[in-house]
Amino acid sequence: MALPDLVDALDGWLGQLMNGPMHRFTFSSAGDFSGVEVEMLLRRYGIRVWGREMNVPGELALLVKRRQAVWAEYILCRAGVPLTCPLLDARNAAYRQHHAPNTMPTPWDKQGIGPHTIIDHLVDWLNRLLG
Repeated sequence: MALPDLVDALDGWLGQLMNGPMHRFTFSSAGDFSGVEVEMLLRRYGIRVWGREMNVPGELALLVKRRQAVWAEYILCRAGVPLTCPLLDARNAAYRQHHAPNTMPTPWDKQGIGPHTIIDHLVDWLNRLLG
């Protein structure tokens, strides 16, 4: 169990080294979204994920570039991901009510962004395997 924690921590550190400051989002694992689903959602909107964390019972966490954090928070709130961290922009909590149910903004690219790191490829593989 220590190996995945080491790998995720290394991934987060490398993300910070390559991209600068990061923002950490936490969300309930008891909601309707798995960690893989949240990651695929963010990638669909051009937001890469690093430093995935699964070591707190009932909670998952991930890192995104700080300069993309408000956009990521908007996407997460709009989709209904149950965030457990303080909001960067309190308006994001209300945006879901301003749109028709089960609608999301149009992604800039239908494909989103693909995997770049070995961890991204592993997440994609698990997503295909587990469906």
